[in-house]
Amino acid sequence: MQENLPADVGPYETDQQAADTVSHVYAHARTAPGTMGRLSLDQLTAACEAAGVELGAYDRRILEWLAGWEPETCAVITGIILRAGKVSR
Repeated sequence: MQENLPADVGPYETDQQAADTVSHVYAHARTAPGTMGRLSLDQLTAACEAAGVELGAYDRRILEWLAGWEPETCAVITGIILRAGKVSR
């Protein structure tokens, strides 16, 4: 699932930096409506896997909820998970 991870994981100084990271999500959603949340969820889940985070059922439910927010919000959370995973190893 590594292909779902963004190249830039922050830290982000502006919302535009985060939006630039997920511009592909917006582009894909224009051609395939209804996919934005799935793409964001895939990214969040991939970040947890890459950081070695074990997910429970409730954790997954919260990630699904987060994926309903705008993609740049998910990019920030993804970046935080990946950066924290790097530091803790």
